[in-house]
Amino acid sequence: MKHLKRFNESKEDEKLDILDNFAYITDKLGEPSIGSHGYGTGTKWNLSWDIKLDLSVLQEATQLIQKLKDITEEIDDVLSAADRLENYNINMSLTNSLRIELVPKDTGDNTFNFIKGYESRALYVRINEVERFFNSRGLRVVKWDNESSYDEANQTNKLEISLNKVDNPVTAEFYRLIMAELNLIKDRDYQMYVNGNNVVIYPDEEKAYIEVTTR
Repeated sequence: MKHLKRFNESKEDEKLDILDNFAYITDKLGEPSIGSHGYGTGTKWNLSWDIKLDLSVLQEATQLIQKLKDITEEIDDVLSAADRLENYNINMSLTNSLRIELVPKDTGDNTFNFIKGYESRALYVRINEVERFFNSRGLRVVKWDNESSYDEANQTNKLEISLNKVDNPVTAEFYRLIMAELNLIKDRDYQMYVNGNNVVIYPDEEKAYIEVTTR
C-alpha cells in the first residue's frame, strides 16, 4: 500500500507539473480535460481545451481573423512548454478543440506485450503498447479504428491501425512479434496483414471481435 501511495503521489506531481507548464493556455482557454494511461514504464498524457471556434460557418471576416490570430498566439506557447518538458515528445491537433499529447521519451526496455488476452469472444489489444512500439521505431500511429468494420451478420470486426508512413521492415517486425502472441490464443484464430501504411488485425472466423485497451 505504501508503494501504491508513493506511485499515486508521484503521478499527481507529474500531472501538476504538466498543467503548470500549460498555465498560459489554460488562462486563455479555460481548464482542460486531462487523461493518462500507462506507456511502458512511463505515463502518456492527453490534454484538451475547447477553443469555441467554428470555421464551418460564415462569419464577419475581421472578427474571424482576429480569433485566429489570438489562437495562434495562445498555441505558440506549446513550443515553449515543449522546451521545458524535455522528457516528452509533444504532438498536437487542432479542430474545435486544442488537443495536446505528451509521450514519454523513456519508456523502459525494448520489450512489448501487445495482447492483454481473450475473453467473451473478444481479443483485447493494448493500443498503448502498439503505439509505443511504432514510436520507438520512428513511426506514429495517426488513427485506429475497430468500429467501421463491424459485420453484424458474421459477428466480427477488425482493428485497423493507420501509420504516418510506410515502413516495410518495421511492419514486418511488428507482424513477427504480434503473431507470436496471437498464436497463443487457443479459443479463436486471429491474423494480421499490412496494406500500405495500414496494419490490420482480424479474426479468421465468425463470432469473434477485437477490442482495444490501455490496461
